[in-house]
Amino acid sequence: MIWLVVVFFTPLFLPYIMSPKLISGFIRDDYKAAVQILGGKEEINHSLVGVYKRNLKAVAEFVNEFEGRYDDSDEFRYSGDGIGETLADIPGQWVESVKLEVYSMALRLVIMSKWLYWLVLPMLAAIIAGIYERKLKAETFSPSMPPIYNTAIHALIAMSFLFVLWLLCPLPLPLMIVPALSTLASMFISIGITHYPNY
Repeated sequence: MIWLVVVFFTPLFLPYIMSPKLISGFIRDDYKAAVQILGGKEEINHSLVGVYKRNLKAVAEFVNEFEGRYDDSDEFRYSGDGIGETLADIPGQWVESVKLEVYSMALRLVIMSKWLYWLVLPMLAAIIAGIYERKLKAETFSPSMPPIYNTAIHALIAMSFLFVLWLLCPLPLPLMIVPALSTLASMFISIGITHYPNY
């Protein structure tokens, strides 16, 4: 339940905490790393524009409408009220940060689409290995170990939510965290299948 709350509220509150300049820096780092690792700059750009227009443009339009209604920073611009100006700037900064957050999400979705086959294959191999090891344990009357199963399942849940957070939020995590998480997840999938408590 705590993980669900974190995943739901973090994308909403992160734009209040992170400035547009900071988020754009993280996006540039992701883009450079994607080009270095995947190559095909033109293909990445084309896919990025397509994903943004098809799935995420509505979010940007919504926050633009929000800015039009609630951003009253111009009223305080020359008033001499520093606190009022700072508070009035919050909606505009939030809107810019949300737009960049959406762009970051589009970029990371494109990266995941390029990596998908290479991330799924080890997991399929881990499922097959877990099934065969489970059969071997059954034939040799070797008991499963529920504590190991519980540890593997909780680790998988934590990594799944961490991956969702990485996808939704411009967290400053390197791109190589994704294959690393995939490798760890494959290991825990195999362990979880092997030690599932009921034969």
